[in-house]
Amino acid sequence: MPAIPTWKFFIFGGEQAEYQEGTARAFGQYVNTSAILDMGTMRWTTFASDPDTFANIPPPREYAAMAYDERDRRLIVFGGWNNGWYDDLYTLNVAKIVGPPYAIVQSDPPMGQLSGNVELKITGRGFKDNSCSVLFTQGDKPVDAINPKFTLQVPGTFVDETTMTCVTPNFE
Repeated sequence: MPAIPTWKFFIFGGEQAEYQEGTARAFGQYVNTSAILDMGTMRWTTFASDPDTFANIPPPREYAAMAYDERDRRLIVFGGWNNGWYDDLYTLNVAKIVGPPYAIVQSDPPMGQLSGNVELKITGRGFKDNSCSVLFTQGDKPVDAINPKFTLQVPGTFVDETTMTCVTPNFE
């Protein structure tokens, strides 16, 4: 599925066993592991695979159908086989893995004054022509929630799919 900056390839479930080359295939154990291959780094990572942490993991299976819901950024897992065909539906939230539908590559100027009021040019890809906001935060504070003590929000101006501008806020 498309994700910025690189595409992601997801798998769910399957069968796990040790196979010896040249011998008859023995059946393994069905698993409900979720894994992702980052196509940019070519690295596999497991996620949402611990039932103690994630309460709604589908039971182990193979041959499940999977689709990506772009609007809600989630995987939809349907059916599959585990000594009988499943007829169930699960969703796995992958929003933090695939990220937003845009990427910021550079800002110019890269640093600004504490008093703000500097025009900032932001370059990247995937910008859309709709109302947008730019969040500024100080230090290493997360931007998951807007906290007026650490994070300020200003309106952004769409220029094209690779450029937007804004005026920096005052942090004094």
